[in-house]
Amino acid sequence: MEISKVHIKNFRNINDVLVPMFGVTAIIGNNNSGKSNFLRAITLPLLSDDLGTGSKNLGWIDIGDRAKKKYYDYIKDNKDDLCNGTIESESFAKIIPTVSVVVDFRVDGSEGYVMKDFVVDFSEDGEANYQLAYSFSCKKVQELLDHVVEVLTKAGNGDLDELRLNLLPIDFYSYSIYVPLKEKSVNYDNLRLLKYNAIAAERDEFSTSSSRLGSKPLVQLLNKKLPMTSMMHIEKEYASFFEQIKSLTGMEEILNWQEYSEVTNASEFFSKISILPNMPPMASLLSSVKLGYEESNLASQGLGHRNLILQLVIINSLIEASNTLFSLLTIEEPEAHLCYSNQQIMNSFISNVVDKNDNLQLIYSTHSTQFLDKLDLSNLILMNNGDGYAFEDEFEKEEMNYLSKNPNLDLFKLFYSRRCILVEGLTEELFIKSYFKTNQNTLSDIEVIAFHKGFTKIIDIWLKLNKNTNNKLGIIRDFDNQTNAQSEHEKYNIYENISIETTIEYTLENEIVSQVGNFEILKNYFHKKHGWNDIETEKELSSKWIGGKAEVMLMFCQDMGSEDLKDFKLPAHIDKVIQFLEKKEVVGELVEG
Repeated sequence: MEISKVHIKNFRNINDVLVPMFGVTAIIGNNNSGKSNFLRAITLPLLSDDLGTGSKNLGWIDIGDRAKKKYYDYIKDNKDDLCNGTIESESFAKIIPTVSVVVDFRVDGSEGYVMKDFVVDFSEDGEANYQLAYSFSCKKVQELLDHVVEVLTKAGNGDLDELRLNLLPIDFYSYSIYVPLKEKSVNYDNLRLLKYNAIAAERDEFSTSSSRLGSKPLVQLLNKKLPMTSMMHIEKEYASFFEQIKSLTGMEEILNWQEYSEVTNASEFFSKISILPNMPPMASLLSSVKLGYEESNLASQGLGHRNLILQLVIINSLIEASNTLFSLLTIEEPEAHLCYSNQQIMNSFISNVVDKNDNLQLIYSTHSTQFLDKLDLSNLILMNNGDGYAFEDEFEKEEMNYLSKNPNLDLFKLFYSRRCILVEGLTEELFIKSYFKTNQNTLSDIEVIAFHKGFTKIIDIWLKLNKNTNNKLGIIRDFDNQTNAQSEHEKYNIYENISIETTIEYTLENEIVSQVGNFEILKNYFHKKHGWNDIETEKELSSKWIGGKAEVMLMFCQDMGSEDLKDFKLPAHIDKVIQFLEKKEVVGELVEG
């Protein structure tokens, strides 16, 4: 059993996201793109064990920014009608922002009976559809309307932007967990079948105090894993320990005063006074245990190593899939502070845990390609500015296979670089990167990626991810005598943040040589460096260069910027794309199509 789909509306910076979920789902995106909010939102409908998660009751700040803006704009535009009482509560209710999260479940076999209360309807082939929803909404619409009218009346002509909290007081809100369509609340007995745990990105607190080093997850792990015989042994040993302490300290002599009292019959009345061990709860007893590594306190280890060890302990202590119908685990940036080899260990560990627990589902956010399955990109969710897109929805299987086969694939560079150039071959990549390296007096954040052919699908999803941003994409492609393909690509030049240029000549070498002013410079350079003689025409030089080994182009790139090539010029189509990317301008909202 697993979550098959999630629909999130109006939670923090997430406006409206509907995406599929998988046994293991990876979420990627820039900072502030909505990854953490997505992980938080998906857990809201599920039963919490309060470890690493917040309350189901949300706050004013959790209500979506865009939904609140729409609400406040409505109040400003209809201030007079609100104060005059001409707006009814039914109309007002439609504009009040509501946070909602709906999860669909994929249920297998006998689990269907246990999940029968979550059935919302049946498909045409008779398959049951299971859903669970969370809502944080205003349950007292008329009271909120009356309150808003009172605030507007008292505010007069004052600035309403200064009264936003008063115009949407959180006191009128409450949460509910229910089955959609039925609008039926879920009781605790049903909800306890579902479990979630979260490992937040802010997990470094354990390293600030050696006395609290991972104690809570460690205690949970020990409580769950220790067999009953060990628990009984701990209790017996504690009693024995207490007896030794009692005999060595003279506690009995201090408290059994009646044995030494001048009152002759005191012992007769108080002979049963004794000192007994105050056995603490097992969790309290185990809390005195702290994590170590080899013979050292874990606090003395490096930050990355501490994070690796702690995550392994936490994940082990949180996993209780065998005792529940369904268990969801979310992790923010499992790669945080980990070196490359430890990222490999962490990724391998996560995969093994999920494979061995059929009822466990994992969703994590990451900035590392190490945590992306390049063999199967279908489980990726891309986030940007609170919008989410699933690879499975955006690409056909063949297209995803094409991306997987690309030897230079880096999705983070491809979709999230501020300025990115896509080229068709490694030669172009090396050439352009070498050019940037020669400009030592300037800073460049332009990323160059060799991506072979077929850019249109990439451009489509890039536009979705980068709308309302200042990011730019440049594409340098070969003509290859394909006029239609050139037209299909260059039509994207209508967008203000895209520049696509196609070669005129057949190869890069031809383009470089034919650029005005380059021939004499290159002729002298190759004569000096490689002893190329008897070259009189551009065609002869291009042919010689194309016929040379890869080392010839490598040496040329290494010499770029030297005295011999100081007046060398970039081919026009490459220079045009670079100039476009380096131009500083504010890009407004772009509309696709």
